[in-house]
Amino acid sequence: MAKTMTITILAIFLMVSVSWAGGGGAGVGVSLDLLMPSQPRNVTAAAGDGVATVSFDPPKTDGGSPVTVYTVTSHPGGIRAQGGKSPILVKGLTNGRTYTFTVTAGNSVGTGPATAACDSVTPKAERETDIR
Repeated sequence: MAKTMTITILAIFLMVSVSWAGGGGAGVGVSLDLLMPSQPRNVTAAAGDGVATVSFDPPKTDGGSPVTVYTVTSHPGGIRAQGGKSPILVKGLTNGRTYTFTVTAGNSVGTGPATAACDSVTPKAERETDIR
């Protein structure tokens, strides 16, 4: 009797788990969004010669699975750079053009929402007089 009860409970648990993960059930579901990381925080950028260094704090929650990748995206241009932690160097920017950046965090479930854009920066070439 105990063995049959354990198997029955396990089978019910598995059915409910699969139903929730797939969003099924009688209006009851667990969104996969809850298992993805939240937004990174405190995004800042510093411009260099054709590059920007984007810094940020990790998200408040990782959704229960460690963050494995951060993706920084430039606006405009959609230039992306990835890394496992802050800061991330974004290369290939045009000197004299103004950019903002957003950051997402990803784990084994998926990628969380993007941050709001950080304050704008404008990459510029270093002049020889600046290098001493």
